[in-house]
Amino acid sequence: MKKEQLLQSIVKEMKVSRRLSTKIPAGQLDFRPKENVRSTLELLQYLSWCSTGMLRFWMQNAESDFRAYFGHIVAEAKTLSGDQFLAKMDEQIDLLEKMFATLTEEELDTRLVTLPWGDKLPLRQALVETSLKWTTAYKLQLFFYLRLCSDQKLGTPDAWRLTEIETTA
Repeated sequence: MKKEQLLQSIVKEMKVSRRLSTKIPAGQLDFRPKENVRSTLELLQYLSWCSTGMLRFWMQNAESDFRAYFGHIVAEAKTLSGDQFLAKMDEQIDLLEKMFATLTEEELDTRLVTLPWGDKLPLRQALVETSLKWTTAYKLQLFFYLRLCSDQKLGTPDAWRLTEIETTA
């Protein structure tokens, strides 16, 4: 997968997540299918950074403690309200595009990075294992929450592609 293809795959998942968020019924941000499971708002908060978080960590110049670095990101995300999600996703898409613009195909294939669980992988593969998979997984969780907490007529295509014109509201 070329750099531009990887970027567009992650961005597409972000845009589908963004669009799905516009389908959340009023009063359902606190919905959770059962106790001790993330709420809809908590999913949005996680989606607001999971596409860019690891790349931001790997691209920083200074060595830093993984837990401390992400502690700050998670704490900031927990302040995000539902009505701030669309703007935050737009910001993250822009940030991801800017970060990718600085990377070369060679760097994606030769730069080794360490995943949170200790594996060392080339940057391109690491981005698939984190940014792409995490965004896809939590997008699907949001899709299922919408199916559980609303009467939205959402089908499988709504989980995988932009099935209607995206709104900026």
